[in-house]
Amino acid sequence: MRNRLITSFPLFLSVLIMIIGCAPKTSNIDLPLVEMSEFSPHLETLKARYDLTESLKTTKMMVTIQENGRAPEELRELLWYKKSEDGELLHIQALGGFNDTKGVAIAKQNKFLLVLVDEQEAYLGELSDGILKIIFGIDLRISDVLSAIFANPFLDGRTEKLKITGFAPIFFISRPGVEAGHTETITVLVQDGEPRVTEWRINDKDEVLQQSVVFSDYREVDGILRPHKVEIERPLEQTRVVVKMAQVQLNVKIPDSRFDFEPHLTEGMKVMPFSELEEPDVSE
Repeated sequence: MRNRLITSFPLFLSVLIMIIGCAPKTSNIDLPLVEMSEFSPHLETLKARYDLTESLKTTKMMVTIQENGRAPEELRELLWYKKSEDGELLHIQALGGFNDTKGVAIAKQNKFLLVLVDEQEAYLGELSDGILKIIFGIDLRISDVLSAIFANPFLDGRTEKLKITGFAPIFFISRPGVEAGHTETITVLVQDGEPRVTEWRINDKDEVLQQSVVFSDYREVDGILRPHKVEIERPLEQTRVVVKMAQVQLNVKIPDSRFDFEPHLTEGMKVMPFSELEEPDVSE
C-alpha cells in the first residue's frame, strides 16, 4: 500500500520533505567556543521573525524532486499557513500540468488530512510526529514543518544544550538530535546584523548523514528576512528536493475555511485511517 502511494503521488513526498529540517557540515578544525550571551541576540531575532508572521502564502512555488537516481521531476505547489484560535494551520496543494489539483494536505486541530485526487482516496488521522513515517516510510517529524517554513531549527525550544563555535559572522551550533545518538549541526551567517540559517544537518551515532538542508536566496518580504530557496537531501533514501519560492506573501488575510477538510472529501471518495498504510508488504 505504501509503495503504491509513493509511486502514484511523489509530489506529496516532495512537499512534505520540503517542510522538514536538517543540519550543517562539521569541520575538523578546532574553532573557538562562543558564549551564549554573544549568540542569544541572534536567537531572539530568529524567534521575532516567527512571532511577527501571522500568516504566509505562496502563489508560485516550484519543487524539483529526484529519487533513486531517476530523472528529476518538477512540480508546482501552493502553500498557506496561518496562526488562529485553533492553533497553527497548514494547507499544501499540489498542481498538475494544467493547474489541476492533484493532491491536498491539511493540518488542523491535531488532525491531518491527505487527499489523492486522481485516486479518489483520502487518509485522515491524528497529527503526530510519526505520521510522515507511516505515510512515506521516511523518518521525518511533522513538528519540523515550522522549522523549515521559518528557516529556524530552534522553534522546537531545544536551546538548552547548545555548543556554539566559530568566528563572527559565521557560527556553528551543535546540539543533540531528537533520536538517541543523533547530532544536529546548524550554521548561521550574520550579515548586517541579520542572522541567516544557511544549513542544518543531522548525523546518526556513527556520523552517517541522515538529512541535510541548505537555505539560500534570502530576501525581505514585508520587512521580514526569509529564504526563497531550500535544498534538501536524504542520502539513505536517495532523495533530493529543491524548492524555489518566487512569490511569498506575509500577514495576508487567509480565511479559516481554507483549512476545512470537507470541501476536499468529494462524493464517492474513499476515506481511510492512516492505519491502512501500515499493512505488511506481502510481496517480500
